[in-house]
Amino acid sequence: MYVDVIIPLKFKDSVTYSVPQELEGRITPGSIVRVTLVGRLYTAVVLKVKDTPEFDASKIKPIREIVNFPPVTQDNMEFLRQVASYYMCSLGETFRFAAPSTVKALKHTGTRKTDTGNSSTELREAVSAPMPILSDEQKRAADNIRAFFNTGRNVLLHGVTGSGKTEIYITLAEEYLKRNLNVLYLVPEIALSRQIQKRLAAHFGDSLIVYHSGQTAAHKRDVYGQTACSGKPHIILGLRSALFLPFSRLGLIVVDEEHDNSYKQTDQAPRYHGRDTALMLGRIHKCPVLLGSATPSFESIYNVRNGKLGLVLLSSRYYGGEDCTVTVVDMVRERRKRAVKGPFSLILLKAIAQRLERHEQALVFRSRRAYATALECPECGHIPKCPRCNIPMSYHKFNDSLSCHYCGHSEKAASACPVCGKGTMQALGDGTERIEEELHGLFPDARIERFDSDTVRDKKEEARILKEFADGDIDILVGTQMISKGFDFSRLTLTAVLKAEAVTQVFDFRADEKALQLLRQLMGRAGRRNVPGEMIVQTSQAGHPVFDMLLHPGLTDSNPMLEERYEFGYPPFSRIIRLTVKSQDKDKALQRANEIKDIVRMAGFSDITGPAAPPVERSAGEFRQHLLIKTDRAKSWAREKSRLYGSLRSIPASELTIDVDPVY
Repeated sequence: MYVDVIIPLKFKDSVTYSVPQELEGRITPGSIVRVTLVGRLYTAVVLKVKDTPEFDASKIKPIREIVNFPPVTQDNMEFLRQVASYYMCSLGETFRFAAPSTVKALKHTGTRKTDTGNSSTELREAVSAPMPILSDEQKRAADNIRAFFNTGRNVLLHGVTGSGKTEIYITLAEEYLKRNLNVLYLVPEIALSRQIQKRLAAHFGDSLIVYHSGQTAAHKRDVYGQTACSGKPHIILGLRSALFLPFSRLGLIVVDEEHDNSYKQTDQAPRYHGRDTALMLGRIHKCPVLLGSATPSFESIYNVRNGKLGLVLLSSRYYGGEDCTVTVVDMVRERRKRAVKGPFSLILLKAIAQRLERHEQALVFRSRRAYATALECPECGHIPKCPRCNIPMSYHKFNDSLSCHYCGHSEKAASACPVCGKGTMQALGDGTERIEEELHGLFPDARIERFDSDTVRDKKEEARILKEFADGDIDILVGTQMISKGFDFSRLTLTAVLKAEAVTQVFDFRADEKALQLLRQLMGRAGRRNVPGEMIVQTSQAGHPVFDMLLHPGLTDSNPMLEERYEFGYPPFSRIIRLTVKSQDKDKALQRANEIKDIVRMAGFSDITGPAAPPVERSAGEFRQHLLIKTDRAKSWAREKSRLYGSLRSIPASELTIDVDPVY
């Protein structure tokens, strides 16, 4: 007996192994086995069982052992195939990313006790709570969702921030669990998952299983086994990687904050999008998918308009209260009036002082972390740049270092100019670290904390800050995009955005859409109870259309941003593949890109842009060239994609990156 197996590597095809006599009869398609390849041990999945090999049997190695884990089902194998096909990568790459619990955690198959999704310390304080009491509007929304599901349509739940979408998710999840079906509940960020986890644990207790990249390998292995077994029904709360667990009896998929770019995998193949992949998973398992957002993506708006998604609206806040008021502060005019103090307008400082007097909370958003965006010598003008990316490095005062936020290079900051040796380096611009410092100086009695990737490097610190802010023990929280995601803070009544123009100045056709989503998400963080909320947006480009649209509904028949996309043929009205060619030699990168452009044409694509250098041409020591392939969304592109991938798959990943439906 022989088997073809998929190894978690970028192989063109499967690899054939022989089956030892003592294992014959125990191996079926989907079985997880251990094999050796070039002297290394790998966990693999059996694709096919056969009696005879296609080549000399004497050169075929035997499999080492069967891993005592549930086999991959045919539904889940079909899911891996579809993901690999759509996102133009090998089945091995998809399996590698799909099953970290088998590929990584099963290197040691011992019997030691593991932490499980049901007994981890994160769930020990879970208590039983009654199901949410829905408002009349929520009941109507839930009924409409059920009606769409009964007709076989997936649903976009568009609810204003604070409208109680989570209560509807919980209610529907409970119904599916009672039908002995499992539920997958996706969120975009670990920080958000921890807040929602407490709410779900209170309702579902040990039926809740949590899965994300911050957990131990042993925990992931245990979750893998629980998901594959046919025991009591459960609800899995996870990030995008949870889509690749070996589901059985899957009844409902919820994708919360479906617009969020964190659902897009960017650093390794498959470069999939969690929202779109969830819809793919739902089709295979024949289960409904519920997308939810206060600021829906243009892709979901498009799918509502063409009938692929049913639309359910929630227009009122769950706890009542007025809509958040928005003030756009023109910083150019305020500076002329000398009505600013550092990075803050006097309007904003007055608003913060009022909140402190009333024992309310404020959130201050800045899109850039670090203390300063760069250091500069006042004598010769030298600005230290990343040696691998050739862009200015950000200064972090807390550890007196310079770091590149593109490749991660870091070095000690020099006090004197390393070029002329004369000037004392001066900070340019500001980030969250500097904003926090200046607020301490302006409000010395206030309790101020910072929430960015520098301060929440471990989950304990992250949990502490979120808990203290939720409990009212922090007066002002300074943060980056991490704090804009779906958090519910009852005492927060003011959100402030500093240098708001920075979120619109991105070299991407989605820049305005993403900026508007971010601002509306921040807008929704304040005033979620009975006290009205206020949002103050400081910008030097007060006339930008994003700020004009800030108070307008996102789902309207006349959306100028969507109309502009249609005019220029950009997604969601088209599909895009971005090819990134990389080389340490600039000329070779361009030459290789032109060669690949010819391959793209031969595959049947005609609308090709580039090659062109991206805004940051050199990153991590490599020069890059981009090719954008565009095709009409109404046309099938499966044949052309398959032909193109067949021509490109021999090119090493170190030289070429394929990204289908890129978001940046």
